[in-house]
Amino acid sequence: MIIARIEGGIGNQLFIYAAARALALRTGSQLKFDIWNAYLPSNRYGARYQLDEFNVVGTLAEKAETAPYRRDSLSFYWRRKLNRRLPFGFRSLIEERSLFEPRLLSFQPRAQVYLTGYWQREEYFRDHAAAIRRELSLRKEHSPRNLALAERMRQCESVFLHVRQNDYAHRLSATYYAAALRMLSEQVPRPEIFVFGDDLEWARRELPLPPDAQFVEHNGESGNYEDLWLMTRCRHAIVANSSFSWWGAWLNAEPDRIVIAPAAWGYRAAAASGWRTVSADQCGIAAGV
Repeated sequence: MIIARIEGGIGNQLFIYAAARALALRTGSQLKFDIWNAYLPSNRYGARYQLDEFNVVGTLAEKAETAPYRRDSLSFYWRRKLNRRLPFGFRSLIEERSLFEPRLLSFQPRAQVYLTGYWQREEYFRDHAAAIRRELSLRKEHSPRNLALAERMRQCESVFLHVRQNDYAHRLSATYYAAALRMLSEQVPRPEIFVFGDDLEWARRELPLPPDAQFVEHNGESGNYEDLWLMTRCRHAIVANSSFSWWGAWLNAEPDRIVIAPAAWGYRAAAASGWRTVSADQCGIAAGV
C-alpha cells in the first residue's frame, strides 16, 4: 500500500497524486491519501483537499494509519534525519527540497510506503502520462458559461496567460510577460489571449495585452479547478512559475501546442517537450520583483 501526504494548493496536490499514482501503477499497489497531516494553506491556490474534484483513483487513509507519520512524532524526525541513508524497507520516503529522488522510480513495496514531498518532476509519472491525464478530468458537469467559453477557445488560436502575484515571494515581472507575448506572436497567427490568475487588476494595469484579451474571473476562488479546466482547453500557454499554471499547460495534450515558461523555472519546463523558455534576465525574479 502507498500512502501519500497531500499538501499545498491544487497544483501541488496534483503533482503529489501523479507521482504516487504512477508508483501505484508500476507496483500494483493500493493508493491512499493522508489529509490528516496535511498542510493546506489558506489562499487562492487551495485552502482544502481538492483531489475529490477529479476522477482520481485512491481513497482517504484512516487517521490511525497516518499517526506514525505526524511531523511532531519521533519516528518522523528520525526518518527525516536519516532519509537518504535509509532503504525503502523503512517504509517512508521524504523528498528533499529541489532534489530528484530516483528511488521513487525503482521502488518495489514490501508492505507499505509513506510519501512526503511535492514531487514536482514529470519524470515521476511520465511513463503513465495517459492514465494521469484521464484521471485528472473533472467529476462535475461544467456550467453553461464555462462550456461556451471552452468552445470559443476551441475555435480560435487561444492562449491562456496565467499570473501569480499574491502570496508569492518570486513574482514574475511584466517584462517576462511582454517577452513571452512577443515570442508567441512570432509563432501563432492571430492569437486570442485569455487571462487567468490571482491578480487580474495587476495584469490589466501592467501587461501589454491586446484590446480583445479576455479576463476569466467568473469562477471565483472556490472554482479554481474550473479555471484549471478552461486553461487546458486553450491551444497554447504562457505560464507563470506556478504548479497550477504548469498543470494547465501539461493537461493539454495537443501535439502542436506552444508553451512559454520562465527560464528560472526551466527545470520543470524542460521536462515537457515542446516548451520554450524566456531568458532569466527578462523574468524579473532575480531582481526581487
